[in-house]
Amino acid sequence: MRLLILHPSHWSVRLVASLLALGLATPIALAEPTPDSIDLRASRLLLVKIPHGTFRMGTDQVFTLEDGWINDVERPVHEVTITKDFWMGQFPVTQREWQEVMGNSPSYFKDPDAPVEQISFADAQAFLEKLNATQREWTVRLPTEAEWEYAARAGTSDEIYGPLDEIAWYGSNGARTTRRVGQKRPNAFGFYDMLGNVWQWCQDWFGPYTAEPAVDPQGAPTGELRITRGGCFYCDAVHERAARRNRDLVDHSSRSIGFRVVATPANGKARNDRLRPVPREVFSS
Repeated sequence: MRLLILHPSHWSVRLVASLLALGLATPIALAEPTPDSIDLRASRLLLVKIPHGTFRMGTDQVFTLEDGWINDVERPVHEVTITKDFWMGQFPVTQREWQEVMGNSPSYFKDPDAPVEQISFADAQAFLEKLNATQREWTVRLPTEAEWEYAARAGTSDEIYGPLDEIAWYGSNGARTTRRVGQKRPNAFGFYDMLGNVWQWCQDWFGPYTAEPAVDPQGAPTGELRITRGGCFYCDAVHERAARRNRDLVDHSSRSIGFRVVATPANGKARNDRLRPVPREVFSS
């Protein structure tokens, strides 16, 4: 018998119905733990815990566009180990959350539940500094580039986690604007808008990859450009991939750039210290 284990938010309703009709599957809905959170003034910044592990970072695919862009900075593929569990924002930071922490609204597109944008790397650091100063339960920072890609892949080897129209706002469906977070399907770790909507700042300085295995990589020691990841609402599909690397000056801001947070419990233990179960297929005879 084929046993298909699915997260209840997954899109495979038709597939399950077909397999059930044929007697080939038994669906089991894995319980979804409540995300942890950082308390703001009136709302909460939701966090999801990610299990430590090893993955292959980068891509073997080669893309060359007519404008001369080539994805050579995404190679070589190399093994990366994340040694500790960590928490990441379930959504990009929204305009509402930014307003509650910073008291202003820098975004070009105005919607409290859309990602905050027109945020430089320095602006993101100012947000994190203030958030760390106003609460003591979490230490908050930007994700490393490796943490971001590990979270985006969510235990798979694929660069996208479903049909692009179902998981991302991008050039073919984004209507040249950001959208409210959480409207598209999440990945297996439970993260929304990992691809599309807005590019997301990472902590690392930009630098070339090497083929050597890496443990908790932190990026180049110095540089002029910081990493952004994930693509945005106007990008073509080729840019909406977990392995896609972009980089910008630290003082650069754009209506297509936002960020999400990584958090560490200040006392070593979160209120809801549970890992999210990863959807998977199990085959038994």
